[in-house]
Amino acid sequence: MEVQRLVRLIPVDEQILERLTAVATSDADAGEVTPPLTPDDSWTPRRVAWFKEYHRSRRAGLDGTAGEATWAVLHDGDPIGAVRLQLTETEGELETGIWLARTARGTGVAKVALHGVLDEALLWGAHSVRADILASNTASQGLFRSAGFALSDPATDSHVRAVLKIA
Repeated sequence: MEVQRLVRLIPVDEQILERLTAVATSDADAGEVTPPLTPDDSWTPRRVAWFKEYHRSRRAGLDGTAGEATWAVLHDGDPIGAVRLQLTETEGELETGIWLARTARGTGVAKVALHGVLDEALLWGAHSVRADILASNTASQGLFRSAGFALSDPATDSHVRAVLKIA
């Protein structure tokens, strides 16, 4: 069965959050999913609490106080990662990000999820979407490049900015 038909983005309610947390803690490094809250990339109670609060505080969407929305990426009904959109300082521009479980990487799911979040950005009236990607994350750079994003040279903070005009 084709990957596109098996992938959906859904809001992160409490039931999905529990399942998403289980996937994140068992099939992704904490440093891939959370900011550097601890000295290494291991999952700690602090990181798990941050992860849950992060998704809970984004339920109000772009209109909420965080100015950010998250969706779980489902593959064949199972959560395997998440995508997000966040307001930026530039009107009409949104920032996106994505993480997937290790076992879902390289399967085409990320490409479908990225196109799904771009559709959400259009619904919110965005004219462009950007992503800040670690310079060392060549797989993510390839994903965004394949979706038409223009990538900058690495900045002094070791990030590459990817930008796509969508409207």
